[in-house]
Amino acid sequence: MKHGAALAALAGAAVAARPAAAHTFLPAGGPYDRFVEGTTVVLFYPATFLPIAALGILMTLWQPEGLPRTWPAFLLAQVAGIFAAVLAGPWILLALIGAGVAVASLAALLPRHARGEVAAAAVAIGGLATATAFEGHGLFELPLMIHVGVLFAVNVVAAVSAGLVRVAMERVTAPAMRIGVRVAASWIGAILILMLAFEIPGGGGVPAP
Repeated sequence: MKHGAALAALAGAAVAARPAAAHTFLPAGGPYDRFVEGTTVVLFYPATFLPIAALGILMTLWQPEGLPRTWPAFLLAQVAGIFAAVLAGPWILLALIGAGVAVASLAALLPRHARGEVAAAAVAIGGLATATAFEGHGLFELPLMIHVGVLFAVNVVAAVSAGLVRVAMERVTAPAMRIGVRVAASWIGAILILMLAFEIPGGGGVPAP
């Protein structure tokens, strides 16, 4: 019951913090202000950071050095997503949440993972995350520091989630820890499924502004 109540509370908070279909960036402020604003697009919206967190978990479940081994592909996909954002519409958010559900499911359900599986997840999440962040804006019409802030936040979320899982599994080598990490991934997947239900047109949610 306690776990169910906690999941319901997390899901409610995640659904309440709904991202807009296109992020509105404030034109005022210096380079640092714009950098911070870029980070908030990732850090303040569960629909963006939860799929990245699920990816970090999957990377470390694959192997302890999973993040550095897949980081080049992850980073290149983020850059590609910036260019792809000009072609994206509001549906890109649904694609990111759906990809997050798939990645969280892989982490939760499969006891072992392959390099190709993790690399494909890194490319999908990396590209969709930045495409979602810049959807609704022309290519490089926003200040450079906003781009830097978004890229910084995407990589920090992946690094922190992967790092926390690695430290936990190294400190506690019992099989129960790995199972606990997979349970955490399943919670992320469940929250993203609820968010997806609210975001799908006709799914019961309020249309994003």
